[in-house]
Amino acid sequence: MRYLCLDFETNGFPLKGAAFKDWTLPFSSYPVQLSVHAVEDGEVSQVYDTVICGVTSRAPWAQNNIRLSLAEIAAGKPFESMISDLAGLMQEGDVLVAHNASFDIDTAIGRTALKLKMDTPALRSILAAPRFCTLRCAYCKGAFRKAPKLQELCDHFQVELVNAHDAAADSLALAKCVAEALRRGVMF
Repeated sequence: MRYLCLDFETNGFPLKGAAFKDWTLPFSSYPVQLSVHAVEDGEVSQVYDTVICGVTSRAPWAQNNIRLSLAEIAAGKPFESMISDLAGLMQEGDVLVAHNASFDIDTAIGRTALKLKMDTPALRSILAAPRFCTLRCAYCKGAFRKAPKLQELCDHFQVELVNAHDAAADSLALAKCVAEALRRGVMF
């Protein structure tokens, strides 16, 4: 079995009562970066990393925490191409893993596709794929008093998280947590 650990960075969402200059366009939680690391037979490897174009403004938090500039984002890959790429790297039996699967899969992919009026076989295969959420899994509910942040999960599994809020760094750290959980026999 192969675990595809993915992480999206997005343009964020505006705070309540935010001024127009702080609105996130084209809409909130639009993905700007995706990275995927695979865990197979205990080994971690990067299988995909891309910047996604389409964002013209970001929430203040995203401006301060996501390393990408609007120019770098504008030069990225279209959302639909990213979806095709992601579906193309998936193999039968793969499990999508995210630290907040509801956000990464249902919001960053599903809601964005819905707002873009996109419906393709590639999209449907991603949304129908088996998934696992490390934020809300039974193991984490027992090991932590509340849903752990990615940094807390990394600390628990003694994994270093460097450059948080970069999709490549976050998906790598998540994949290392999954590999360690498998090694310990506690795969969530």
